[in-house]
Amino acid sequence: MVKCDLCGEEVYLPFRCSYCGGYYCSKHRLPEFHDCTGLYRGRGTYSTGRTTTDRSYDAYYRPTRRVYAFSNLFRFSERELRDLGIGLLLIVALPFSVGGFMSLPPSIIAGAVGIFAAAFLLHELAHKFAAQRFGYWAEFRLNTFGVMITVMSFFSPLKLVAPGAVLIAGLMYGDDYGKISLAGPLTNIAQAAGFFVVGLLSHNYMSFLMYLGVTINSSLALFNLLPFGLFDGVKVLRWDWRIWLATITVAGILFLCARTLI
Repeated sequence: MVKCDLCGEEVYLPFRCSYCGGYYCSKHRLPEFHDCTGLYRGRGTYSTGRTTTDRSYDAYYRPTRRVYAFSNLFRFSERELRDLGIGLLLIVALPFSVGGFMSLPPSIIAGAVGIFAAAFLLHELAHKFAAQRFGYWAEFRLNTFGVMITVMSFFSPLKLVAPGAVLIAGLMYGDDYGKISLAGPLTNIAQAAGFFVVGLLSHNYMSFLMYLGVTINSSLALFNLLPFGLFDGVKVLRWDWRIWLATITVAGILFLCARTLI
């Protein structure tokens, strides 16, 4: 076990900051949570000050908001594109590990692969674009432990999709972090709702694909909205418990309603 350099909590899987080199627990893993002395503070940032008086305060967030001068919407680095590509390959390969999947008609196989790919990719891009919209640096990065969990899912009945996550840098308000965290699950909820509506009007194999779309996206939203650990639900709940409750309820309803399509 390793002790967090900030609070001293002992953790089995510490997070190493790529800027200052320290080891931290899940609460203090981001640079802005442990008063990082690394170089990320000097990467072309400027301060906008406190732009409103009604932002919620959180002990883990700093009162000054910084915006990256080079941050633009839809900006991708070569490393990020590489990590997204690898993560996407892992995701689209996951359905092929399910017994009997290859015996399905080619149209269903292609549709299922597309559903898995969209559920993962749109979720991560929603986090990235939301963070960039607020002015923060944000890029997707593969996580070694997450890749291992995803690969192990190929050989187990329980499928866990967690090859990586969007990393965010910049001093931010608590409600900004909550909104950024909510963006991913909301994207999956929107996809699940769309598949459900189309499924009510579909027949035969299309009904099965729509059922799969609702199930995959609603379960991914529910999984990410869990209110503990490193899940999005922790940040959303810290920001506004009513919004967290509403979104996880909608995701749960969509998950339960999926079976009405088959």
